Amino acid sequence: MFAALGAPLFARAEPPGDGSNHGLPERLSLADAEEIFRARGLDVLIAEASAHGAEGDLVAAGQHPNPNLQPTVYYVPALSRDVLYGNLGNNATTGTWGFGLGLDDNAGIEDQLSGKRSLRIEAAAKALAAARIGVEDVKRIELSQLGQAYVAAVMAKRNMQAAKETYDTYDVQLKLNQRQYDDGAIGRLDLSQVMTAQLEALQALATARAGYDQAVASLVFLLGVRDGRPQVTLTSDIEYRALPALQGQSADALLAQAIERRTDVRIAQRNLEQSEVALRAAKRALLPDVSVNAGYSEICSGGTCSSAPGFQLGLSGNLPVLYQQQGEIRRAETNVAQARRTLEKTKAQVLSDVTQGWASYAAAREQIERMQAKLIAEAKLSRDLAQVMYQKGAASLVDFLFAERTYVASELEYHQDLANYWSSVFQLEAATNLRFH
Repeated sequence: MFAALGAPLFARAEPPGDGSNHGLPERLSLADAEEIFRARGLDVLIAEASAHGAEGDLVAAGQHPNPNLQPTVYYVPALSRDVLYGNLGNNATTGTWGFGLGLDDNAGIEDQLSGKRSLRIEAAAKALAAARIGVEDVKRIELSQLGQAYVAAVMAKRNMQAAKETYDTYDVQLKLNQRQYDDGAIGRLDLSQVMTAQLEALQALATARAGYDQAVASLVFLLGVRDGRPQVTLTSDIEYRALPALQGQSADALLAQAIERRTDVRIAQRNLEQSEVALRAAKRALLPDVSVNAGYSEICSGGTCSSAPGFQLGLSGNLPVLYQQQGEIRRAETNVAQARRTLEKTKAQVLSDVTQGWASYAAAREQIERMQAKLIAEAKLSRDLAQVMYQKGAASLVDFLFAERTYVASELEYHQDLANYWSSVFQLEAATNLRFH
């Protein structure tokens, strides 16, 4: 995990809360945030629900069709041949009853023997594998977003503290200038300039507070807070440190690992395999669905039933003489081609993500090292010297104001560079599906 100056950075502070703060601990480290996101992130829960649905599809794909039961009853009423044929003799008939019982396997035997069932199971298994990998893909993408959101909130907090420090500096200086003005030691112009600077600092402080509130709101949204406004204190800092896992790495080396580990590549591969199975199933569907049926029937007449019941065994099915699944096969072939192109595009996206992520990381690391090595320290020293010299009359108010504004700008730039550095690390993690911090 991140560490700076011998202290753990981004380490767990304490276990997540029990619901009194909308499910969040009052002190929230990045490690806590990641754990909470994995457990209750809304997109993670949605992806897990899709995976559960795919499990149901797999169960359904493996089931045999239920047989059809066909009970029948029929009745032939008594007829008088005198009525129908006139005077041809007394050929009246008695009422005749009959019943039958049929059983149809609903093409279950043919479904098993032809391999159609096994193809359905294989396709559903591929879909389930893709859905489960989809859960990990959501975590890959959104853990990066979560890290960036956490860093943005910490940066906003530091900007707010810097704005408060600037306001306090101008406030102290304004009080000194007010006394000097009352004593006639300085003119109204100096007093007015410091007063203006103090008011500008107050405006900047209000803006920084609003930025912090917005950043925290974005963070808790990713953590699945559904109602209310939790109060959290961010305990992980964003101080710079080099990452051993990235020492000696290159874009090419990371790309090779990313192709193997990226979840979206694995999903695209599973989708291609599922499409190929679907194509085989479409071609297999050319075999007609043949049902095996068996039946029993018996006829009763004149109060007695036949002593020779009838049994029936037969086959039924469609004859593929007019249509041979051309449309379904063409659609399945198109789906395979699309899935293959999607896999190629995904691999190309990995190349783009890793290349851009590495370039962003290298640039951010160079900037923060340059800033940390000298620039920020020199800006602070210049501000402190200018303030002391102005108070002693050895420097002008313009010199002091310029030094203060330069220091503030440098500090805000330093905070932004820190945020850019860690954000580039999280982006590179998402691009490679590797952990560096």
